Amino acid sequence: MEDKVFEQEMVDKIAGKIVERRLSVPAVLFLEVMKPISFFGAQTLNFFGPIIESFLKAGNRYYDFTEFLEKRENVERILRRVEELEDALPRKPKSARKRRNKNHHTSEVED
Repeated sequence: MEDKVFEQEMVDKIAGKIVERRLSVPAVLFLEVMKPISFFGAQTLNFFGPIIESFLKAGNRYYDFTEFLEKRENVERILRRVEELEDALPRKPKSARKRRNKNHHTSEVED
């Protein structure tokens, strides 16, 4: 049960950071490309674990994170959560974006 809670926390945390930084498009592209080799990436992190852990605080959950990445379904869960959070964001009306772009172009000419 604790593993499921940890996995859900990781999905929410990773997806939240991606959307918060407005990196949804590049992150989705990266995750889709990396999904088939996520297991090998997790194994690489396991290999370098002793070195990486020397830089982390005691009691970290590094190896739990690598186990999380080993499962392709978790990568898919991150993708779905990013899409959910992105859909929940308020959208600006197109007319406001057009006005902002027009003002941006005129200020370049005036400078």
